Amino acid sequence: MVYFLYEMKLLFALIISLFSLTVFGQQTNGNLVITGIVYDTDTHTPLQFVTITLQDTITKEFTGDITNKKGEFKLSVPKGKYYFIAESLSFSPFIINLLNIDQDIELGVIELNQTFEELNEVEIVAKNKLVDYKFAKKIYNASKDIANIGGNAVTVLENTPSVRVDQQGNITVRGNTATVLVNGRPYGGLKSNADVLSLIPANSIDKVEILTRSAKYEAEGGGGILNIIMKNGKREGYNGTIEIHGGIPDNDGISSFLNLKTSKLNVFSTASFNHTVRIKDTKIDQIFLDDNQDPFGNFNEDRTDNRQRNSVLLNIGSDFYIDDKNTLTTSLLYSSSNKNYDSELYINDYQPIDNLIKSSFRDVDDNTDEQLIEAFASFTTIFDKDEHKLSFNLNYNKNTSNNSTFITDIESFLNSDSNSQRSIKNQFVNNYYFQIDYTLPLKNNALFEAGHRSNFRIYENDFAVSQLNKISQLYEPLLAYSNKIKYDENIFSFYANYSKEYENISFSVGLRTEISKTEISELNNNNKITNNYTDIFPSALLSYTFENNSTLSASYDHFIDRPRINQLNPFDSFTDERFILVGNPYLKPYYTNFLLLEYHVDFEKLSLNTALFYSNSTDRIFNILEKTNNQTEDGFDIYRRIPINNGTLNYTGLELELRYSPTKQIRLIGFISPYYADLSETKENLYDYNDIIYYGRIAALLKFSNTFRFQISHEYQSPKKTAITELGTYQFTNITASKDLFEGKSTLTFKISDVFHKRKAYYESLEANAITNRTAVFDTQYLLSFTYRFNKASKRNSNNRTKDIDKNIFEIQENFK
Repeated sequence: MVYFLYEMKLLFALIISLFSLTVFGQQTNGNLVITGIVYDTDTHTPLQFVTITLQDTITKEFTGDITNKKGEFKLSVPKGKYYFIAESLSFSPFIINLLNIDQDIELGVIELNQTFEELNEVEIVAKNKLVDYKFAKKIYNASKDIANIGGNAVTVLENTPSVRVDQQGNITVRGNTATVLVNGRPYGGLKSNADVLSLIPANSIDKVEILTRSAKYEAEGGGGILNIIMKNGKREGYNGTIEIHGGIPDNDGISSFLNLKTSKLNVFSTASFNHTVRIKDTKIDQIFLDDNQDPFGNFNEDRTDNRQRNSVLLNIGSDFYIDDKNTLTTSLLYSSSNKNYDSELYINDYQPIDNLIKSSFRDVDDNTDEQLIEAFASFTTIFDKDEHKLSFNLNYNKNTSNNSTFITDIESFLNSDSNSQRSIKNQFVNNYYFQIDYTLPLKNNALFEAGHRSNFRIYENDFAVSQLNKISQLYEPLLAYSNKIKYDENIFSFYANYSKEYENISFSVGLRTEISKTEISELNNNNKITNNYTDIFPSALLSYTFENNSTLSASYDHFIDRPRINQLNPFDSFTDERFILVGNPYLKPYYTNFLLLEYHVDFEKLSLNTALFYSNSTDRIFNILEKTNNQTEDGFDIYRRIPINNGTLNYTGLELELRYSPTKQIRLIGFISPYYADLSETKENLYDYNDIIYYGRIAALLKFSNTFRFQISHEYQSPKKTAITELGTYQFTNITASKDLFEGKSTLTFKISDVFHKRKAYYESLEANAITNRTAVFDTQYLLSFTYRFNKASKRNSNNRTKDIDKNIFEIQENFK
């Protein structure tokens, strides 16, 4: 009933507003004008679609308006005394019981507080939508999506519109590698890949911003910028969330987010412990060909990977409000994880030399201990206006990783002979950066931004391979596969950005310069390779808002993708005697031009977002196979896989996203993105290809009662073909059900990932004189989680929230104080 009355008020206010504009205009003879702006108290951002109502205390007639995207409203009424209310779902109303209007009135800023009171009627409404659209960014409200409960940051990104996370942990947006930030800064020292982000519990994440790139941000990674915003309570008092979860296969853990805020200090913390086991089954069939492309032998492998991981994360931070203009923010983060990946391989290998089928068993025991320490400090000072500010950021993080891998081959015939190899890989990264940002508001809704960033990264890797001597039972080093490297990267950036908003048109233009200096050293032979280069990266964004508040925007940016450390490392891994994966210290960065055209419109029950995108990359980094001119003892050629700069890749694609609420209890979501990929000018044209790929996701959220919700989603990707490989259809279905308990203070959630066990990866290739068919699938995951929320935040009534309004303009009745 509450929502029904609210919708009637909204509709009534809209009709009155349209009637007033049509018949009387914005101000008729004898009428007075009342204007103002409505803001969210917590986020200090304008609120759109807030219902503004004036009721004449004598005639009881209503006059209404709805705030625009800037939070502005404007009413025209005759002289008199009125009852005033500003209201929006999920917010406490702002009320003036008696407003005496005898002149034009500028009410200034009206702030609304969010409220979490339980409503009696069951509804899913647009105001609680999962995705918001603003100038230069799209916001996914992750904390409102039940599909994220019990997960981590990777789970959140998998549910974020336009974002793809593949099985290798690569995070992409619209075909290109995405830059992932946490609270506006890099996370984890290394690139923020899925492995690092999986340490962050989902219940500590508020939202994800999909940002249109501007000169303010690093120029690396062109799929867009994903900024994960962590929860950070803004209301005075203490509040938090505690979550416990367990699953099959093992996915057990506990996490908490706690926050305490006073008038001078805001303290926030996140803690989590997780134990996970993922089971992956892989089947590989290979047929080897001779130079005449005739069968030369075959190889069959059944593999089971038992991937166990234990992780701990602790993070504590604070905002110290020195005064109204100056804030000092600090945070300290520590995380530790232990990974034990145990793989069992059953192999049938036809040996052409001996004309025998050799059956064997291989055990791979891969253990890694990782630690991350990060310290951050920021000082922000605000000048005469909120947007006129200067900030300084300092960040240091250290990431260490110690890995040992044992490979044991046991023959199952003759004398059950065995071989054992061991590799040890120790690496660490020290990352320092300093950043200064200055923001200056100009006249007529213009904004100037400028800043500098210095980034210093030091990476060291010690990699050694040894083989067990069967006589001495000691491991002897294989010097050909051992190396020690050091990599130094210094980047100095300067940027300037200018933006301006008119009534319907907004634009932004920027320029960023990055001066890069890199050096990679092979410490065993004192070989050094340096690379110094300076780049300029322009960016531009133009947006137009139509009368129905729909928006059309176009953007361009130029960005860089630098080679990753594992791509530069001359010796990165050694797990297969036939295929050796190595890096290339001579790799260069590659550059991409990216164009995006996007349109968004909201209707009463339907939200539509569509985008066209095009990207062009030259000298891409991709892997090729090369013969080493060596053979195994069994007579097979040994190949090495190495990355090179080669080829031009073009992506042309479409995105279409629909969000539809046919009733107040149902929300339907559909997302489809077909795109065309064309790789050309590769080495001897051996890797050239073109293909059309279709990706889609559908989801339905059903609310059966005010406390019980159910969601089902299905994801699909069509086959992907390159010159030498083909990935089969990839699809899976997830379901989630949640029940609120204890008057909404807690939630019990049950989730099944890959309900029908269809999340299989099919891979077929023809390379290195071998036809390979590979099938891999993870076990279905069952997860049960319990979340408890507590909130003792102090609330201010409407009387307290009138500080920005001239109290001489109106009277407030005593009984409302």
